[in-house]
This record gives sequence, structure tokens and C-alpha cells, in this order.
Amino acid sequence: MAVYLVGGAASYTQIRTMGGVGRRVLFSLRNALFTTLQDLPVAFFNQDRAGDLISRVNDDTDKLKQFVAQALMQFLSGLFLMTGAAVFALSLNFRLVVAALLPAVGVFAMTKATSAWVKARNMKSLQSLGGMSSEIQESLQNFKVIVAFHRMDYFRRKFETANEANYAASVSAGNANNIFMPMYGLASHLAQLLMVAYGIVLIGRNQTTAGQLIGFLLYVNSFYGPMRQLATVWSSFQLALAALGRISEVLAIESDMPLVPAGPAKSAGVLEFRNLSLQYFGGKDVLWDVSFELEKWKAYALVGPTGGGKTTTASLMARRYDPNEGSVFLDGRDIRSVAPEDRSRKVGFIPQEPFLFTGTVRDNIVYGNDEYREYSRAQLAEVLEKAKLSSLLTRFSEGLDTKITSSGNSIALGRSSSSHSCVQPYEGQSCSSWTMLRQT
Repeated sequence: MAVYLVGGAASYTQIRTMGGVGRRVLFSLRNALFTTLQDLPVAFFNQDRAGDLISRVNDDTDKLKQFVAQALMQFLSGLFLMTGAAVFALSLNFRLVVAALLPAVGVFAMTKATSAWVKARNMKSLQSLGGMSSEIQESLQNFKVIVAFHRMDYFRRKFETANEANYAASVSAGNANNIFMPMYGLASHLAQLLMVAYGIVLIGRNQTTAGQLIGFLLYVNSFYGPMRQLATVWSSFQLALAALGRISEVLAIESDMPLVPAGPAKSAGVLEFRNLSLQYFGGKDVLWDVSFELEKWKAYALVGPTGGGKTTTASLMARRYDPNEGSVFLDGRDIRSVAPEDRSRKVGFIPQEPFLFTGTVRDNIVYGNDEYREYSRAQLAEVLEKAKLSSLLTRFSEGLDTKITSSGNSIALGRSSSSHSCVQPYEGQSCSSWTMLRQT
């Protein structure tokens, strides 16, 4: 009874300790991933799907946490029990040990040969899950547009395709993960058959006794029992390795927009483009040998057709990209040498699609403004009064405490100029093409 009580207490302590270790691993990995993503340039997010990144941060890290919290100790305890059983069996009869371990050697060789294949199947399953997350994220993000054009069928078909791909990949990964259990079970039975047959021969030669053979059977069962449990653990290990591979891919990415050492001022203007050229991914030329200088206290406008490079030029001013050739100078300094916090104070960037964070009006006002972060409501109201923005707050039901959902969908301060309704398009045109024409 005392031994069982100690064992129960030790088991509880182990589960609680490893659960805490798993949660700390999960916390640290997600922090590391999110910190890495924040340091990457905008160009990275243009080529990678947000849903897949979300899947890596949420799902892949959780797979790794489950292995650390649940399977790791089973793996280590299984190895400990197998080692102990093998040592005691060796003390009884070396020849019987050789016969008993032959199937184990064979199954270990097969495990090593198939592990890469199993890991690849798990990797494909995780990738398909990321693809399905991307489809869901895209559909929900653009749901209002989908409903406006009544094209739910299109996104339904896309989701069905992604879901079927994920289902097929999951079944394939499940089949791969489950090959170890019957293989290890077969090795256990073969070992017992070989050992009994060889043991009878040794008994006939008076080289062992029936008692030794029975004791040896017990030790062999103690060896192959944990090995059968390792079959399940090994599947979890391969899944964890696949998840770790996807996590490591993101953690290994380094920004291609480093901060270079500051040099002497090379421009008199507030902002200058000098012999600048840019290519997007895929080799598409956007800007060629562009040079101009913007002076202080003057207003400038970039005018041109869609695809002419206006947004790209503005993005280069805010260093959302670095040019392939040439340089951008901000206050006479190479913009690559300006610290991000200094650059954001000097260059304001308003994207084509405004974005609001989930929270309150106050949260969105003070976001990124360290100067106002600790201001009280009265102090912030005074700042807004000086900026002649206090009248804007009267349009919100709860003032600074008005709740806002993502992208500001919960509030409406007026109709966007880029939104248009189609009542009667020209002859031969659909509402879809007419709306796109109006927006262009």
C-alpha cells in the first residue's frame, strides 16, 4: 500500500510538472514566433498566407506542447524499463537474450527507415490544415463582399476543396502513424516464439532450466510491453518533429531589411529618391530609375493610372520595402539607417484600407503613441480639444469608451467613397463589372 501511494503521488507530481513544462514551452514558442513575425518586412506577408501563419502559431505549437507534456515522459520511462529488463535478462542467459532481441533489432531498423516517410505525411497534414485555415480566414474577412455579390457558392466550393485535401492528408498521416503499433506487436510475439523454441532446445541440452526460461519470459514481456507503448509515442514524436520543422522555418527567417550604419547627410531635401528601381517577387518591374526630391513645407500628389506605382512609391517612403537599386534619403540620411521608431515619427502612412483594432476608441487613439499611453481620460480629452477633434467624439455613443470590433465594423461614421451600389448598369454589363469600373 505504501509503495502504491508513493507511486500515485509521484505520478501526479510528474503529470503536473510536465504539464507546466509543456505550457511554458507553448508560451515561449508562441512569443518567439510572434516576435519574429513582427520583425519581418511587409513583402514577406504579401507572399505568405495569414491563415497558414496562424496555424503555425496556434496548431503547430500545440502539437509540440502535447508531446512535451504527455508523450515525452512515456518515451523516457519506456526506454528506462526496456533497459532494465534487458540488463536483468542478460544476467540469466546471454543466448536467450540474442534470440529475444532479434525481432527488436529488425523493428528498430524498419522504424528508422520509415520515420522520414511518417514525418513527411505529418508535415503534409499540417500544411493542409494551414491551407484550410487560410481559406476560412479569407472567407470570413471578405464575407460582406461575398454576400453583396451573392457568391457564397464560390467560397463554399473553395472551402470544400481545402477541406477534402485536409481530410485526405489527415487520413494519410493517421495511416502512417498507426503502422508502428502492429509492427511492434508482431515483433513482441515473434520474440516470444523464438525464445520458447530456442529455450526448449537449450533445456534439451541441459544449458538452461525451465525456471530460467519462465523468468526470461517475464523479462522479455517487460521489454516488449514498453516497446509497444513506444509505438504510439513514436508517432507523436514524428508529428512533433513535423510541427517543429514548420515552426523552425519561420524562426529561421531573417529580415532582408537590416538597419545599416548611419553616414553623413547626402541630401538637402526632406525626402529624396535617387536612381531607384524596384522589382516585386517574380521579377515584375514596378519602378525604373526614379529620381525626385521633396522639399519642406510643400504638398505633393502622385497621380497616375492603376498599377502605375503610386502605392509602391508611398510604401518606399515609409520603408515598407527596400529598392533593388538606388537609395531613399530621409532628412539627408539613408532611410535604411533610420531606426524604425524614428522613421514612424517622421513618416505617417495611411493605407488604402483603414484598419481599427478591437478595443475602444481610446485604445485606437493611443496605439503606437507612447506620449499619450498613460494619459487619463481628462488629459486625452484635452489633447483632442486642442487638436479640434473633440466634436468627433460626440458622434460616438460612449465617447472614448465606445467599443470597436476589428476593422471598425461596429461603427459607421459615413459611407466610404470606395463603396458603390449597382442599380441599373449599362447594357451588356453585369453589376460586378460596373461596380469594379466605378471603383477604378
